[in-house]
Amino acid sequence: MTFKKLLFVCMGNSCSSPMAETIMQNLMVKTSLYWEVDSAALRTWNIGRRPHKRCLRVLREHGLRSDHFCRLLTVQDFYYFDYIITMNEHIYKELLLWADANHISNTSNVLMLGSYGKNGKTVSVIDLSPARKLKAFRNAYYQIKECCKQLILGEQVSIVRYDLPSTDDDNEQVYETINPHRDSSESPDSMNADGQQYPSKSSLIEPCSVCSISAPMSNKKKLCQKCGQKFLAKL
Repeated sequence: MTFKKLLFVCMGNSCSSPMAETIMQNLMVKTSLYWEVDSAALRTWNIGRRPHKRCLRVLREHGLRSDHFCRLLTVQDFYYFDYIITMNEHIYKELLLWADANHISNTSNVLMLGSYGKNGKTVSVIDLSPARKLKAFRNAYYQIKECCKQLILGEQVSIVRYDLPSTDDDNEQVYETINPHRDSSESPDSMNADGQQYPSKSSLIEPCSVCSISAPMSNKKKLCQKCGQKFLAKL
């Protein structure tokens, strides 16, 4: 899958954008994509500071942590990152004005996180600020996570329908290939002649030859319904 670089942008880089950065980094680990993810601010209010305490608290509630220090958006970010993702429409419009004022002509990589809503619908991500209550931060967490999931699916994975062989037949075929000299009476966890243990069927990853083929003329990974559901489960 294609390596990408993402930058989340909000006004002060202390609430919504560092939350999105941390959520996306966690999803990267779960799906083994390992994109480069960062966040930045349009204002100098919080430069060098840690994210807001409510942001950090909500992340901790979900077993996450952020080591981010707030920083200011730079002109170089437009040329380095594949996507610059704004947290809401207001920031999106201001970022375009900022780009124009800094003589950046190509802003095609500027996107709005809310445009990655579920089922292709645009959503309005809650505008977070230090004045917002903890409940708003918690609700925004789920909104941001869902949009990040849809962003990953939209950019990296195409789930399609295939007619696949029986899972049991597939597993047996792969098991026999790994253990060509196994006696049919042996249990899957028995030892071979060298004292090494055969892997059990349950430890084998179910094969799907179709899913190893990428979609033509596309950077997306092509997954069948079953493998697609497994990928979604990781998110």
